[in-house]
Amino acid sequence: MLRLKVKIERVDGARSVHAIAIANSGFVGIEPEILLPIYIARELELDEIAQPEAYTKISGDGREIDLLRYRNVVKVYVVTEDRVEGPVISSVLVSPRARYVLLNDKLLGKLKVVLLDFGEGTWCFRDELGRRERKSY
Repeated sequence: MLRLKVKIERVDGARSVHAIAIANSGFVGIEPEILLPIYIARELELDEIAQPEAYTKISGDGREIDLLRYRNVVKVYVVTEDRVEGPVISSVLVSPRARYVLLNDKLLGKLKVVLLDFGEGTWCFRDELGRRERKSY
């Protein structure tokens, strides 16, 4: 499993949080999306800048999951010891049952994250391929 340190900042810059996020290539979408536990969404006070819409996602096992979606309300960065990649503007999905921050496939691609080994959690940025390996948090 790949865990990345991320900064999630409202597009207006008024609030931000740092978190460990799971890179989930099985979390597919047509645009960059980040799934947040409700406590992080509350900390960002997203309701101050946007109204959520009801949204349904189909899980890997075919179940429908009801979520709230805030369109294009955050900037997401990957933060490492020597580099910050981003920002990428992303929509936020909020689930009251979520325990982890998840990054979807489109967001990971825009952040230039390349997973090298699933079991070991090694990765790099696209421009580091063949030159550097980073470890999961």
